[in-house]
Amino acid sequence: MNCIIIDDDPIILKQLSTFIYKSDLLNLKGMYSNPLEAFDAIQKNNIDLIFLDIEMPEMSGLEYLEEYKTKYHIIVISGDRKYALDTFEYGVLDYLLKPIEYSRFIKSVNRTIERNYDFEKDITKERFFVKINDSFSRIRLSDIVLVDSSGDKDIIVTKKKTYNLKSDIIDFDKIAANTNFIKISEDILVNREKIIDVCDGELIFDDVYQVNNISVDDKMGNEILKSIGK
Repeated sequence: MNCIIIDDDPIILKQLSTFIYKSDLLNLKGMYSNPLEAFDAIQKNNIDLIFLDIEMPEMSGLEYLEEYKTKYHIIVISGDRKYALDTFEYGVLDYLLKPIEYSRFIKSVNRTIERNYDFEKDITKERFFVKINDSFSRIRLSDIVLVDSSGDKDIIVTKKKTYNLKSDIIDFDKIAANTNFIKISEDILVNREKIIDVCDGELIFDDVYQVNNISVDDKMGNEILKSIGK
């Protein structure tokens, strides 16, 4: 989810930006000291979520909510509880009290994703989210090596991690529609950009990927070799 932070406190800006990068759930598109500075960025960057302070010069968070309450998902950040009731009347997603703890921040972000996430819409942004236990993880399509739904669980292999998911959490066909993926069988997708060769009917990947042997017939093997320039 693309997000921005609007707060006139440089300490909070630094803290929240650190939280965002640490979580790897959001794309930070900008930080601003007041809403007036953020208007152009919101329009140009397809912003999904705004972290909004209440007490700011030039234009307060409440004034901003009054004008834009229905257009964006907003998490309010404030050093005072007294604004909580007013802000929730504008339909904000959450209210974070300063100083903000990382665990509370993550809880708020996960809640936001769960309430607003749409796999079909999200896959067009070259990434999607999967929920494991009570937390979400963001998976970029470009990082995927393999998707295997042949067993009782869906398996997604990336360079850094292998995800074992309950069946039907992901939409296999939506991922298969991405042009970088080759449908090896009804249950297995492979990212063509991760294949380095085909040898004796088996796909060869870079050694860093933890992928079991995947066999293909001669016709598919030749098509893959041609598509990767071999």
